[in-house]
Amino acid sequence: MSDCCNHPGVGNQAKGLEAPHYDAYNPSEVRLYGRPAVTLSIFTPEEIGELDVSLEEELRGREIKAEDKKLISGIIRRVAQKKLIDLFQQQIVLALVDETQAEVLKLTVEINIPSRNFRGDDSKYIKSIGVIYGYAYEGHCYKLPKPQIMYLPAEPREILGGDCGCDCGYVPELGYAVWQIDKLERVIALDVRSDDVKTLVLDENMPGSRSPMAYAQTMALAPARHRD
Repeated sequence: MSDCCNHPGVGNQAKGLEAPHYDAYNPSEVRLYGRPAVTLSIFTPEEIGELDVSLEEELRGREIKAEDKKLISGIIRRVAQKKLIDLFQQQIVLALVDETQAEVLKLTVEINIPSRNFRGDDSKYIKSIGVIYGYAYEGHCYKLPKPQIMYLPAEPREILGGDCGCDCGYVPELGYAVWQIDKLERVIALDVRSDDVKTLVLDENMPGSRSPMAYAQTMALAPARHRD
């Protein structure tokens, strides 16, 4: 019996993805299955129209030609886009937008990730973002106990399946894609949780709930070593 029904839908089917490459066998390849982030333009066509209307109102009555107004509108968009690119760049940025003050509350997280692709070209190392639900390695499929948000050094690819149209039980119709990544490549995994302070801080740090691998707890439990 097919196990395609074991995975929930995670979004609309991604369009325009390249097919996975099976040209050569890579024994250290890990295939990650998940939902790829959607690419959105900074300005939608509707927002561009609204910007043109707003600019028209601001410049009404001034001695400016109609073609110059379009030029000014394009300059404003390019400046705004460059400002956003400079603000976020290639790094993890947690942001809270305050629309009333036209401000962005920004917290930059520095991670030891290469700024450029290790293959020697000038492309950025991190190429995509996805919510990963499972993976395949050495011919076997596995599910993650909890989905993880990952910044990945590869583009998502289309899932190709057999008669049931799935690969490891994941079907593109449910919104899944696949990443082909060598196991030694660096990725960024985020553990995002949302709950009340009691659950995330107080209960999480009660005796018996803390991870035994936490550095401070391991040091506290380690026996003292006598020195001569």
